[in-house]
Amino acid sequence: MHFGFEPYVPYVEYFCFIAGFFLTVCWRPMVGIFYLVPLIPLQTIRYRVADFPFGDSIVGLMLLAVVLGLLWRGEPVLPRTPWTKLLCTYGMFTFASLCLGSLYLGRTMPFPDTQRLGDWKDYMVMPALLLLTAAAAPTRRQIKGMIILICLAILVLDHSFWSVMSGRDFSTYSHDLREASIMGYAGSNGLAAFGAQATTLLLGLAAFESKILLRIAYWALAAFSALCVMYSFSRGGYVALLAGCLFVGLVKQRTLLVLLLVFVLSWATLVPNAVRERVLMTYDQETGSLDHSAQTRLVLWDDAMEVFRINPLAGTGFETYGYMHRVGNYTDTHNFFLKTLVETGIVGLLIFLWLLAKTFGTGYLLFRRAKDPFLASLGLGLAGWMVSSFVANWFGDRWTFLQVNGYMWVLGGLVSQALVLEESSRLPAAEAAPADSDRILEAAARQA
Repeated sequence: MHFGFEPYVPYVEYFCFIAGFFLTVCWRPMVGIFYLVPLIPLQTIRYRVADFPFGDSIVGLMLLAVVLGLLWRGEPVLPRTPWTKLLCTYGMFTFASLCLGSLYLGRTMPFPDTQRLGDWKDYMVMPALLLLTAAAAPTRRQIKGMIILICLAILVLDHSFWSVMSGRDFSTYSHDLREASIMGYAGSNGLAAFGAQATTLLLGLAAFESKILLRIAYWALAAFSALCVMYSFSRGGYVALLAGCLFVGLVKQRTLLVLLLVFVLSWATLVPNAVRERVLMTYDQETGSLDHSAQTRLVLWDDAMEVFRINPLAGTGFETYGYMHRVGNYTDTHNFFLKTLVETGIVGLLIFLWLLAKTFGTGYLLFRRAKDPFLASLGLGLAGWMVSSFVANWFGDRWTFLQVNGYMWVLGGLVSQALVLEESSRLPAAEAAPADSDRILEAAARQA
């Protein structure tokens, strides 16, 4: 932070957590969501309170506070959104798959003190973020406030990363150049995936912004995030960034297509030599072979398909591949779609693809239908995030990390509420009653 306040950050963060918990329960459930939003991608900052009482569970406890706050106010904890039925189905299916995995691995069933149950609960925190954000029913002004917090968190992450990387020598590539910054155990690949997704979101927000200074701010932050992706040396991140930018360019910002074309034709002269080496080392034209990283992925994918062929319908069980140690010390298939196929079978993959399509379709629906430019930009941002996320997850697990993918779920909750706000604005005042939200979201769910 460079202001001498670094030793006090954990105490301030924990005090805000205690205050936020009680305000969420006794005043407004939105307080808890506001507290969590800026901390979601900043994992190492969240972990600074781990030594305080319950400090290692602040995300789960704050979501519990939101539940208690909703109950205190007599509001539904499980709102009707385009995702509600699907997420409930997905949650029950993954838990059943978790139990199946215990049988496959020959381990005890997922009791409260088991690691695999903890992994499942951590995963379910993200769908809970979507549903509870929607249940808190933020106003248009509150949605704008949350977008501002998201942008500030992106800026903090980018600044932290750049403050480390800016002093390094990029004349030649080395694995030592890679940096995860405050993304923690998500690693440099996770940071790159987040940066690509965040850049796409920012471009979507800028596409509808009428105020020139805000538009410039969105573009500047998007450029900063894209710069950080470039220095992450993640080839999967590069492809995810290009895919997200291409999508926004095709559906809204034609200027982006021109910039992308210029970059594709001249990228080798624009990027540092270390980045150029990182891209070109993927395939050796002289020997006709892939580099070690790419070759290892092919080995892992082949191995994953062998496991899938033995258990094609329901898979081996949720979170099981990492316990098999079939290829050296690797615990991941380095392709989330293959991991889903191996662990949950064809049934699980179809449900997961349904979830992806529902999320993209709901965001795209809001983008196309909204009369409010800000709400339309929110829908475009979510749809673009999904395009970038879809590509990023072909190169590894970028889905189950809260710090990488948490904002997608928050955006889903905001888009759900935005659909209600948008439809309510079209109704006469006498008809725009809160009870109409169920009907509005049911119609949106059908169209998505």
